[in-house]
Amino acid sequence: MDFFVLESSDHVEQLDGLLSRAGNGTPDLDAFGRHSRAIRGSATMAKITGIADVATGLERVVKGLREGSLHWSELLRGAVIAAVDDLKILIRGARTWGTAEDHRAAERAGELNTLAPAFHRRSAATPLTAMGASSGFLAAEATDVAAGLQRYADAPGPISTFEKTLGRVRALRGVAALLDLPPLAEVVATIDETAKSLEISGATPTDAQCNLFRTAAAVLREGAEAVHDGGRPDPDSTAVQDFTAAAAAMAEGIGESDPIVPISALFPDGGGANVLHAAENPPTTAGQRFRRETVSQAEHLRRLVGDGQSAADGPTRQRVGHELRAAVRALGRAAESFGETSVAMTLQALIEGASLLESRALSALDEASRILTAGDAAPLAGRFEALLNPAPRITVPVLAPVLAPVVAPAPEAGQVISPAEPDLPPIETFAPDASPVVSAPPVLAPNAPSGTDLHHLLGAGIQGLSGLDREPLSEPVDVDDDGIVPIQDLLYRGRAALHRAVALSDTLKRAGPSPDAESLAELYDLLELAAAE
Repeated sequence: MDFFVLESSDHVEQLDGLLSRAGNGTPDLDAFGRHSRAIRGSATMAKITGIADVATGLERVVKGLREGSLHWSELLRGAVIAAVDDLKILIRGARTWGTAEDHRAAERAGELNTLAPAFHRRSAATPLTAMGASSGFLAAEATDVAAGLQRYADAPGPISTFEKTLGRVRALRGVAALLDLPPLAEVVATIDETAKSLEISGATPTDAQCNLFRTAAAVLREGAEAVHDGGRPDPDSTAVQDFTAAAAAMAEGIGESDPIVPISALFPDGGGANVLHAAENPPTTAGQRFRRETVSQAEHLRRLVGDGQSAADGPTRQRVGHELRAAVRALGRAAESFGETSVAMTLQALIEGASLLESRALSALDEASRILTAGDAAPLAGRFEALLNPAPRITVPVLAPVLAPVVAPAPEAGQVISPAEPDLPPIETFAPDASPVVSAPPVLAPNAPSGTDLHHLLGAGIQGLSGLDREPLSEPVDVDDDGIVPIQDLLYRGRAALHRAVALSDTLKRAGPSPDAESLAELYDLLELAAAE
């Protein structure tokens, strides 16, 4: 990042100098294009797409001026000067990139794109008849590859027997038009990656890999027929769903166990200079080393989050979900090795949500990546814990007004008041926005004193209440202590909560791509209970 800021600042100052020397005229296009291209390349390497987009817009302006499609005018000059000025601000804010920088870069790149439009690739909605002969080529190649995959899945053997079909798979993967035909591009890429693992190991394919090839062949055959007829593959067909399930099953079969390394491989033979000792005064702290080690991982994770937010078809969602799971797990291991326990626990809690491409988990991971790449020295523990426990919303309870009972006047001598007489009004309570609820008068025990007897009993004062020990108002009721269950026994905790969360996530997968909010809330609560144990 330091190198990027230093190099790009120099190039943007060169651009500013070229504009100043040109006055109202056209600047030196060769030099202007060279410095713009250098900024774009440096920003691309640093993965700061906003700056790269603005620099790309300046390159298009230079190209248009050279070709004659653009003419240097006061409007164009003002837009270019504004873009160079904004590049200075964006480069200074590269270390703390946020929403404001995104907005500034997008606004400036959009203005340049309006003046010098980019060449747009054909969108997914372009009719295939516009492809001409290429649609026939894609249909024929996809059919041949599907036949080769089916033969190899039915009679698996060494990878050398699959070389011819594998060559056609890789040639098909290089066809740009395939990107406009989801999910064919994703299927072909998955086949290629699976074949690479077989080439490295030299083993014959497993049953899961054969099933993957077999379902991929069905998707390619179905897609070839659609392309041949001038249509488009169905991304939600049964064949695509089978392929997605096969890819998920194979990914689960690979497992995520840590590699076992012999302890002898970690130490050199002998002693002396081969033995390393910790420095008494290290130049950097463990936290600083952690940020430096994980900044590239965080940038990779941020790119995967973007891919997950834009993934549409099933195979793409499955692949991105698997890659996100592996990336989050790797970053969590790194955090744990540096003693960043809060970071590791937060990432561990987000793994399942990331693999399902849940919006809340993706947003939390995007914020986590931004924190790790920001470069500030603020402690990480509290900021990462806040990703799982956002500030609670404060709700003010509405208390139901209670109408006090009307107290009857003191009875005259000799008058008996029965609790069943209608002269005693019942107690009324009103719930918010509800009709009045009338409660019935209490019913006393049969032998309980009432009327004059109760008046004389209460008139005796506190001392008179001691008689209740001998003659209670009602018979005592035994309480069965064995029937009392502690509240903790009714809650999921630890592994029980984790097992319940896994079962609930399976239910959500079967329910479809849009789970209901109540089930998601339950899943998040279970994850918090699992992490608290």
